[in-house]
Amino acid sequence: ELKAELAQAARGEPGVADAIRAAVARFNGQRGDSDSFRALDALIQRQHWRVAFFKVAADDINYRRFFNINDLAGLRMEEPELFEHAHRLVFDLLADGTLDGIRLDHVDGLLDPKGYFQRLREKAPRPFYLMVEKILARHEKLRDDWPVEGTSGYEFANLVGGLLVDPAGEEAFSRLYAEFTGQTRPFADIVIDCKIRIMEQEMASELNTLAREAGRVARSNPLTADFTKNILHQGLKAIVASFPVYRTYIDGSEPDAADRRDIDWAVAQARRMENAPDGSVFDFLHKLLTSDLVAAPRSGFSRQAVVRLAMRIQQYSGPVMAKGLEDTAFYRYNRLVSLNEVGGHPDHFGVSLSAFHFANGERARRWPHAMLGSSTHDTKRGEDTRARLHVLSEIPEEWERQVRAWSRILRARRGDVEGTAPPDRNDEYLLYQLMLGAWPAELTGIGTPDETALKAFADRMEGALIKSVREAKLHSTWAAPNAAYEEALTGFMRDALDVSRPNAFLDQFLPFQERVARLGVRNSLTQTVLKLTVPGVPDLYQGAELWDLSLVDPDNRRPVDYEARIRLLDAVDGGRADMAALLERWHDGAVKLAVVAAILAHRRDHAALYTVGGYEALTAEGERSDRICAFLRRHDDDALLVATARFPARGEAQPGWAGTALPLPEGSAGTRWRDLLTGRDLTPVDGRFAVDALFATLPAAALVPLRD
Repeated sequence: ELKAELAQAARGEPGVADAIRAAVARFNGQRGDSDSFRALDALIQRQHWRVAFFKVAADDINYRRFFNINDLAGLRMEEPELFEHAHRLVFDLLADGTLDGIRLDHVDGLLDPKGYFQRLREKAPRPFYLMVEKILARHEKLRDDWPVEGTSGYEFANLVGGLLVDPAGEEAFSRLYAEFTGQTRPFADIVIDCKIRIMEQEMASELNTLAREAGRVARSNPLTADFTKNILHQGLKAIVASFPVYRTYIDGSEPDAADRRDIDWAVAQARRMENAPDGSVFDFLHKLLTSDLVAAPRSGFSRQAVVRLAMRIQQYSGPVMAKGLEDTAFYRYNRLVSLNEVGGHPDHFGVSLSAFHFANGERARRWPHAMLGSSTHDTKRGEDTRARLHVLSEIPEEWERQVRAWSRILRARRGDVEGTAPPDRNDEYLLYQLMLGAWPAELTGIGTPDETALKAFADRMEGALIKSVREAKLHSTWAAPNAAYEEALTGFMRDALDVSRPNAFLDQFLPFQERVARLGVRNSLTQTVLKLTVPGVPDLYQGAELWDLSLVDPDNRRPVDYEARIRLLDAVDGGRADMAALLERWHDGAVKLAVVAAILAHRRDHAALYTVGGYEALTAEGERSDRICAFLRRHDDDALLVATARFPARGEAQPGWAGTALPLPEGSAGTRWRDLLTGRDLTPVDGRFAVDALFATLPAAALVPLRD
């Protein structure tokens, strides 16, 4: 009847609007009269969808989502017809030269990533640059058989950041964190708990579906027919929670050794879990995940069903890891939050010089065109926020004195002498780090800022703090916000920034903040020079040409003032300005912009040196040699020698370099060199550069040979 009236409306017949309103009115129920909703309910039952309360999705949803977002459904790119349709525009843009390359995000959400990349290469109208967003575990390598140029660079952000973290401070840092917050659980245990929470709540429906499919596979063979859906559900949950990587890549061919290693590890860890199901279910699931169930002829199982299910479980383990690790555990474990980054490992305190050089050498050999990122839309803190916080690893005793003093002041100001009122100590400890790292450069060193400036900063902090506690899912969540706790936390922060009355906290905080910010500048310049010169393709995130002191999104997606950057670039003369003067007035970020401009200009004119040039680690000599990271890049007659300083707080405590020198490799010791950053000419003495000379102006030097 309704269809007929709608057809009349389509023909434009008179009086149709009134007829439609009357037809719809017949379906509208009356509040308090349940029988009046029967017509509407019957209509809904005939649809291919179901109206439901949004929280029901966690249990009942029957399609694959983008993580746990109900209105973003995953597309089956393995279907040829869908692939052709979805890529038509992209291929047209490649064909006409609009696009030269493609970046693929969330590739672990694909059923068969390698197969997808191969199809993309085969179907594309011409060769192109292909980059993938892939988060690698510490022991994991990008697959050699993937036809891509490399990753989007998350691993580099953590590599270069780790180089600036002083491992000598780990013990003191861990002790302070445990004593101040009461948090003593190992990070690995926190991750497992968070992944289990995600599987039991936000992504329970997907696990239910996988357990049901595993039950069908089990029942197809009398030897495994007694495995119930419930026991398979328990086993799958334990294994996925224990995965040391985002996912494996079983595709029906012989499993890769790396996949077997990671599946073996996950199953072994799952067996040891408290209240783990009977071990026989793990035997079955282990063979299912590796596809060994159908390795032998006449196994009694459907090969298609086994391989398909193994691949679907892989699709599930990736988002569980992402939501459990990045979006939950990273907000619960706050020992040093500059380490809590996408692709990062917060329990790994620092990267050695040898590990840094090894990673760069491997990239030069295997993935020379991989991207090098330091800030992205996904980073929890901006690159220069992290560079500041890395300084704390060098001064753990001073950091402890400051934290305890700040807490006493603020708790007493709120009448909480015992220190037991909200916010909890873990969130309080996070607050101090965020304030220290994100404090605006223009407010540094000017004394107490005015109320307007502090309010703008407090608004940014509030957004970051609320997101942090909701992601941690301990005191509040996105689905059920705890307004009382959130107000206690943000009120605590606003008390710290209140200048309407005498503020003892700011009196204590601001001098320490200025010191850390000044040392952080040196870390930032080291980080910038390394990103622009090691093997790979450097990626500058929007606005990060100047100081990127952002917090988690949406703070890191604020509009960028490009006009200001253009004016500043003109002022620094494309990197040829007086670096000493720029460093002295570092607050405007011009010194970072000048460094970027100088090296990019050299990259433009010496492309082969950066794209295919070799990488040779150099080792400094002297009692402070561990503070020097240096390497030489060569291609034909072209060369670049890079030396950077790390651990600036040590340099503050022990000025000078105490005779530390940088020997040059054979064949380059007699060459005169020019620093791209400062324009100074330097000549080695007895085949060595005095480090005092290299770092006379900046904490980094990028030297090119001068030809006679």
